[in-house]
Amino acid sequence: MKADVPFPTASHLPISDLRRLTDILRVAAEKGWGHYVDRLRLKGYLPKETVEQAPAALGDARRLRAALEELGPTFVKFGQMLSMRRDLFPQDIISELQKLQDAVPPFPGEEARRIIEEQLGQPVAELFAAFDESPLAAASIAQVHTATLHDGTSVIVKVQRPGIEQVIQADLEILFCFARLFNSHVPESLPYDPLGLVDEFAETILRELDFHREGRNTDRFRDNFKDDPSVYVPQIFWELSGKRVLTMERSQGHKISADHPADPAERRRLAEALVRLYLTQLFEHGFFHGDPHPGNVFIMGDGRLGFHDFGIVGRLSPRDQDNLRQLFLALIVRDAEWMAGVYLDLCGATADVDLAVFTRDLEDALEEYYAASTQGSSFAEVLHQFIHLGRRHHIRVLREFLLLSKALMTMEAVVRTLDPAFNMDVALQGYVPRMIGRQMVPGLSPTGGLVRGYRAATALRMAMFGFPDMLTKGMRQLQKGEATLRVRHEQLEGMEQHIDRASNRLSFSLIIAAVVVGSSIVMSFHTGPHYQGIPILGLLGYLLASFLGLWWAVAILRSGKL
Repeated sequence: MKADVPFPTASHLPISDLRRLTDILRVAAEKGWGHYVDRLRLKGYLPKETVEQAPAALGDARRLRAALEELGPTFVKFGQMLSMRRDLFPQDIISELQKLQDAVPPFPGEEARRIIEEQLGQPVAELFAAFDESPLAAASIAQVHTATLHDGTSVIVKVQRPGIEQVIQADLEILFCFARLFNSHVPESLPYDPLGLVDEFAETILRELDFHREGRNTDRFRDNFKDDPSVYVPQIFWELSGKRVLTMERSQGHKISADHPADPAERRRLAEALVRLYLTQLFEHGFFHGDPHPGNVFIMGDGRLGFHDFGIVGRLSPRDQDNLRQLFLALIVRDAEWMAGVYLDLCGATADVDLAVFTRDLEDALEEYYAASTQGSSFAEVLHQFIHLGRRHHIRVLREFLLLSKALMTMEAVVRTLDPAFNMDVALQGYVPRMIGRQMVPGLSPTGGLVRGYRAATALRMAMFGFPDMLTKGMRQLQKGEATLRVRHEQLEGMEQHIDRASNRLSFSLIIAAVVVGSSIVMSFHTGPHYQGIPILGLLGYLLASFLGLWWAVAILRSGKL
């Protein structure tokens, strides 16, 4: 620490682990990010012996990845989350961040025993008939051990890394501090919304730390596919699980690879099944596996597809599902205008986005993509095109949509591993009848009239059910005084004449209405002279109103401006 700068306290920065802060700043400076340390007013917190690297020594993307890797699990996972933000960062940054791996050395088996006993309140020997202290796999947040229950059931036990929650909490505290300082001192960072990115990351990683949540996700996924005999999801043993320990059935499946299974016909069947199951998750369940890489999708001995590791899942609201369904169908018929409108609604784009320009750019991008594609339309790749184009138009994409895009790209990569010649167009079109309805309209093909009929019906339904919400929002804006009126004038020179004519017509209509109302009052109270029991004034009023109304109607019809 520099001698002329006192060691900071919590009163200077809202950070409890200040030594961790100095370590992070040291790594940032050594990797060539010292200029940001200076701009954030944090240079005085650098250790005296820090050697700053010149920013030009390596490219920005490689220096960023190197810094995140050295800073440990929290920052590696933060970088992995940023790697999905194609709507914010250029491709070179995305490519480097995708190389981040959270593999770390395992922690001792006796430490795993201690955590299990602390969480479950019993000795491991009483909980399991056998427990292997050598981990099967290790990652930044947890590691996995194999064990056997007293009834002979083979299980795996996921144990959270000791102290990882405290490490992550301390790092999040520092990340939030950095985000606020970036907002205050680095104006060019504002379009990236640093505070929003950190907040999103904090929500995601804190969910991963709660193994109860992962267990519930597993149970929900299994329940969603309970009637589908082609899916396997491991059983959770809740009596042997806690917030930091998760015990589940051990599957005896095999990883998908380039040489397993060996039979080409079986590989094609599995590829078709995986696509169907994923489309079912998106459009029917609204709940999908967020990381379906080969380590999380197994092939069981009986031919079923087994899904594992539900720490990362995505959820789609009914509205999101409906928008995604339309986007899917627009892709099938290659309707760029439909795609653009739905995408902007899905992402909640502001009115500043020029729909016509966005649609034209999208058409150009899709034409290039379709021309280069040799194996049909990739839904994931089209979503990638949207996100990349959205960056140019400053459209910020919702987290679930980014997770969906990443999950689909991962799933399609697994499909290509199973069958490199797999035609995604055929698979997507085959799902259309199931999406729209079991029974197809006679004479309509999935790629033609049925889809366009669905589009028309959807537009009509949205107009009918969306109008009350629009009206309510409009009334609230009026009540709050937030309503604005935008006037676009053309040929204003005749406006005064038109306004005078309109006001005269309105006045004349009100006179006719007043005569009718007055006559009705006279008739009701039977006032004035009568003729055969009928009030004469009331009768004359009705006749006058009828004459004026008839004359007014004829005048309007003649003007041709009904």
